[in-house]
Amino acid sequence: MTIENLIKAVPPPSEPFWAYKGPWGAIEGEIGVTLPPDYKDYIATYGAGYFMQFMSVFLPKSWTVNLRLGAQVRLKAGSARDVLLASEEEPPYPIWPDPGGLVAFGGTDNGDELFWLTRGAPQDWPVVVWYEDSNVELFDCDMTDFLAGIVTGAIFADVFDEDWPSGEPKFEPYSQV
Repeated sequence: MTIENLIKAVPPPSEPFWAYKGPWGAIEGEIGVTLPPDYKDYIATYGAGYFMQFMSVFLPKSWTVNLRLGAQVRLKAGSARDVLLASEEEPPYPIWPDPGGLVAFGGTDNGDELFWLTRGAPQDWPVVVWYEDSNVELFDCDMTDFLAGIVTGAIFADVFDEDWPSGEPKFEPYSQV
């Protein structure tokens, strides 16, 4: 619901790298959706980095397309469609830019994709984890509650190793992006 659960679970860096506070109009215009408030709070509070050396969230602005939200939304939507075409499966959810479609916001080092399911108001968008083999798992929570739940063990995604996360929940800012 808000970023407070994530801040309690994993303190943000004292000096977040490449934190962004807006303006959001051009970025939202490029994607064609209004971004969730917890994403905006996350980017302003944590900036660029990794959770538990495994999971990251795309940035509204970056010199590399590998981390830039707009570029990754397009790339991940195309990849999802390619996977579905190759498997001849029906999509479990619409895919961006279709109305109510999946919009990528992050990923893992194992190639798992993190999406918002863009149904309803942005603050109510649940998280969908899409595994490489086209299996999907829906989590009825916003992005920051998902991240907080994953790093504390309150939420478990089937694709993640049973022993992950291990150790103290932490966020490591990138040194350059």
